[in-house]
Amino acid sequence: MTKNIKEINTSVTAVGYFWAGPNNKNHEQEYISIKEKVDSYCQSNDILIKKMFKDIGSTGNANRRSQVIEMLKYIEKNKINYLVLDSLSTLGRRFHDAIIMLSEFNSRNIGIISIDEKINTNEEEGKIIVRSLLKIPQIKQWTEQNDSTKKKIRVQDLTYAGGACPYGYIIDNKTNQYQVLEEEGMVVKRIFRERVSGRSLRQICNDLIKDGIATKRGGKWQANTIKTIIENPFYMGIHEQEGTVYKDCHDSIVTEYIFKKVNEMK
Repeated sequence: MTKNIKEINTSVTAVGYFWAGPNNKNHEQEYISIKEKVDSYCQSNDILIKKMFKDIGSTGNANRRSQVIEMLKYIEKNKINYLVLDSLSTLGRRFHDAIIMLSEFNSRNIGIISIDEKINTNEEEGKIIVRSLLKIPQIKQWTEQNDSTKKKIRVQDLTYAGGACPYGYIIDNKTNQYQVLEEEGMVVKRIFRERVSGRSLRQICNDLIKDGIATKRGGKWQANTIKTIIENPFYMGIHEQEGTVYKDCHDSIVTEYIFKKVNEMK
């Protein structure tokens, strides 16, 4: 499907991407090999490769990786036409990674060229493949769940602006954005779960203290602290900054349904 690429105007631009998992000890050699392959392909097909991005050791959904976020911003700013990959497997170990990236780039009208699979998503056959995949019920569910991620990428300038970081979150030193702290996040879920089951604020406090769970500052839980958490929409992915309300700008810990159900119990 990529044999007609030469027909594209020579002003066509692209970026490359390389990902290596946290346990990959040969990532530097692999990166050099893949970069040479991408460079050679672009040169042969009259595509100007502008930049090569690489994520080393990143985990989680493909389009939430730090270099993918930077790549998307670079593509938008410089009006890049293509992402060129040596293979779709470059996007990650999971089929889910490839699908999420195909969906993300498709929604932005940016083409993906995969050299090994001979796929070009800007050509008709490539478009048919992407459309067909995105119609599969399970895959459609993945991409619908990923809609909030797209919103996050589009509001990357919404960063931590100082003040106390809510319990359950930490600030990523690289992106200066909120990330769920798994251990504290489980406590937040427990608080909402116990409240839904009918436990009082004082009872929830006593349960946490009994189990040796401290607050973010290492102190004992108080009823007002619990109340602050269950009334804070931040935990369902809503953030207010400088008078503007942003939805889905960070990962939620509880669903909107649970949050509303708890707050209807007042």
